[in-house]
Amino acid sequence: MKLLFILILFVPIIALSQVENPKWDFPVKPGSKEWLGIEDYSKRLELLNLPESIIKKITTEELVKTCLNYPEFRLIFTRNDLQSGYNYIRSKFNGFRELETRKDSGKELIKIYASYKPDNFDYTSSDLEIGLFIAKFTYIEILLAQTEILNKLSSSESSDLMVLCGQKYKQKKELQKYYGIIGLQTTALVTAKYRNEKLSNTKIKYGNQKVEAFLNRLILDDSSLIDDIMAENDKMLSDGL
Repeated sequence: MKLLFILILFVPIIALSQVENPKWDFPVKPGSKEWLGIEDYSKRLELLNLPESIIKKITTEELVKTCLNYPEFRLIFTRNDLQSGYNYIRSKFNGFRELETRKDSGKELIKIYASYKPDNFDYTSSDLEIGLFIAKFTYIEILLAQTEILNKLSSSESSDLMVLCGQKYKQKKELQKYYGIIGLQTTALVTAKYRNEKLSNTKIKYGNQKVEAFLNRLILDDSSLIDDIMAENDKMLSDGL
C-alpha cells in the first residue's frame, strides 16, 4: 500500500475522481501550459484558489465537490502524517478553509460518503488505479475527521456517520490486502474524533497517550488499537448511543 500512495504523488487525480463535476471547475489544471509556465510551486497552488466572487456564493454542496476534486489533494501524503498533510493543503487552498465555516459541511460530506462503496473497484485493475480509488476514501475521511466539521453535525447526522464508519470499516477489513492500515486508519480516525470522550475501554487498554497520538498525528504502533476503537463504536451503536 505504501507504494501505491507514492505512485499517487506522481499522477494527476482529478480525472479519476468519482465525484460528479461541480459547477465550479478549476480553470488551471496541474500539467497545463499555464501551470507549467510558473516555476514557483507555491504560486502554482495559488492558481487553484476560488475567487472571492465565487467562494461566498457557491453552495455547500458544490463546495464539498470542489474540495474533493482539489487537483493537489495528493499533497496530504507528503508530510509526516495525514493530519499534517491536510493542515498543509488547508493553508494553501481557500476552499478547505471556507468549507470548515459552513454549518452544513458535514451534512453534505456524509451524503457523498454514504455513496462510497469500499468494494466498488475492478480487482483486475492496476495497482495504481486501485490506489487512486482507495485514496478517495482517505480524502473524504480526513475532511470528516476535522473537529470544525464534526462539531457542526446534528445528533442524527452524527449517528448516521458513526453507522457509516462502522459499515465501511468492516468492508475495508475484508479487503485489507488492498486497503492496508492506511485505508483503515482514516475511518477509525473519524470515529475516534467523534467518540473521543466515550472511548473509556480503549483508553484503559492502551493509555491516553497512545490514543491521543493516534487522534492528533495518526501515530499507530499497534493496529489492534483501531480495531478496538471500532469495536467500542459498535457497542455504543448497539446501546443506542
